[in-house]
Amino acid sequence: MKQSVKIMGAVMALFLALAPCANACTFVDVEAKDGSVVIGRSIEWGFPMEYTFSVVPKGQSFTASYPADKVAKDFKPMTWVSKYAYAGVGVTVQQGLDSAQNEAGLNIEGLNLPGFTEFQAVTPEDKSVLALSDIGDWILGNFATVQEVREALPKVTVWTPAVAAQGSATIHLAITDRTGAGIVVEYVKGKLNIHDNVTHTLTNSPPYDWHLTNLRNYMTLNPKDMVTSEREGYTLKELSTGDGMTGLPGDFKSASRFVKVSLLRSFAAPVSTAEEAYSLAGHLINTVDIPRGSVNSGDYEEQPMLETAQITLIKDLKNNKVFVADYAHRLNYLLIDLNKFFAQNKKIGPVLLSSFINQAPMDITDAIKYEEDV
Repeated sequence: MKQSVKIMGAVMALFLALAPCANACTFVDVEAKDGSVVIGRSIEWGFPMEYTFSVVPKGQSFTASYPADKVAKDFKPMTWVSKYAYAGVGVTVQQGLDSAQNEAGLNIEGLNLPGFTEFQAVTPEDKSVLALSDIGDWILGNFATVQEVREALPKVTVWTPAVAAQGSATIHLAITDRTGAGIVVEYVKGKLNIHDNVTHTLTNSPPYDWHLTNLRNYMTLNPKDMVTSEREGYTLKELSTGDGMTGLPGDFKSASRFVKVSLLRSFAAPVSTAEEAYSLAGHLINTVDIPRGSVNSGDYEEQPMLETAQITLIKDLKNNKVFVADYAHRLNYLLIDLNKFFAQNKKIGPVLLSSFINQAPMDITDAIKYEEDV
């Protein structure tokens, strides 16, 4: 088997070991009038991580992992040759990608789902078995659309091994294509659940259908101000604009981030171009940005785990572009044009991203001219 990048493998291993300090991932997608589909994604951890960029060319051969003690004696593992190249961002602690898209514009994001995830049990009757560590390679290498994934997933059994003292992986997937179609894939109580991502948003626990129900608690929120309110014998006048959003959650819990991002997305003014969609996706993700020190998921004094959005991604599925920024340089996004790498169809990486990130904003002081010099 040729060398491959296990898309969800790193996500699985990291969530197993570090789930207490990795609970604040947020995903949102927006669509422009020109047909561009753009994703905003933040990846949070409670300690510094090094991020990498990798490309997997098409034509790679894969063999799926399976539990030998659970399948029939004549079991034959799933094999495939990837039809599409794909690329994404991962971490150095283990080979793999947290976030990736293929050349056809299909994107997959893995977000933590602790307390609810339970993958499927493998039986001797199962003929098509995929480990969680294989699912990203299988999806991005074989499919171009969300509909194709929706039809294929129920035909395979997805399992993951338990790790001593940690249990099984806890993860759900946001899958989006360049038409704007999106689904959320979850394995709860050993069963596959595929939800239409009608909110175009995903965070963490509880499962997606719970978040939809919870939105009903915020039906009165709207962007329209109540300028005056007539009371018996007197009139109240607003002190400030923005009172239509009174009650919008402002904390960093998963449920609060889901409500905030999904509602702000629904209220946002329509955008016309990919460039405007980049801006909107960035602004939406910034509304749940965690200032360092605001969330401490470790021992508060002895061993603090100060959670931050260590990497923020803006991803253009139509034009195959990725913008990347770390916590220290949030306003200095790196651009990676994937079309070049997909055309060359060569393996790349993992390449350390920190070597490219600007250490300071560009200084334009000398470029600003006095009026008499213009």
